[in-house]
Amino acid sequence: MIILLVILSAAFFYLFGAVWVEHKSHLVWSILSLVVLIASVAAFALHDVNHLGMKTETTTKTVKLASISKTANLLVYKQLGTGSEKVYVYKTTNNSKKHHTWVDKDAKVKVSTTTGAAKLVIKKQQYVYKNGFSKLMFGVLGDNKETKQISYNFKLNSTWVSLSTSQAKKLAAAMKNSTNQAQLQTAIASQVKAKLTAALTENPTMSAAEQAKLQTKYTNEAKAQAIRSLLNK
Repeated sequence: MIILLVILSAAFFYLFGAVWVEHKSHLVWSILSLVVLIASVAAFALHDVNHLGMKTETTTKTVKLASISKTANLLVYKQLGTGSEKVYVYKTTNNSKKHHTWVDKDAKVKVSTTTGAAKLVIKKQQYVYKNGFSKLMFGVLGDNKETKQISYNFKLNSTWVSLSTSQAKKLAAAMKNSTNQAQLQTAIASQVKAKLTAALTENPTMSAAEQAKLQTKYTNEAKAQAIRSLLNK
């Protein structure tokens, strides 16, 4: 609608100001057309720069995280430019495709810790039309739900490791070494056994299912710790 107003007001301003000058009310109509033209252009500019006629709508979504690796819980990021900007690659289920964080100055990424299951909290701010009139005026521009800002908060527990793509390559190369593999397996087995023994001492009546759950947790924690140690060599 706003584009149509600009076109029509410009056309009428020209017609009443230069063509239909014999019309006794041509001056009034030309001034009116000019006012509408200026107002329309100003509204168009304000909408483009300051999102006139729009408001900010915030949505928050929480999804479970799945590792991109089948052998360990890994969250991998790629450093861009000077290294201050990072793009994180993640999955939400074991069978889902890989996703990546939005690459933009208005995208914020944070990695924090949690004692629960690993998850990703995505908070998105979008511009939406305030009402039907705003949609009528500016809807043709197709900018409804334009992203204003998006933030990613990766909440990782003790079984996860966050590493760069260069570190991931270093890890893959190190794991090809049979000595490293043997050392990791020994370290993991030793840690899991010690933790399970301590847990059973504290709770001797623990069921087999509870023991299995703890063993999985301790194994993943030991893997994460072993990976960190390997990367720091």
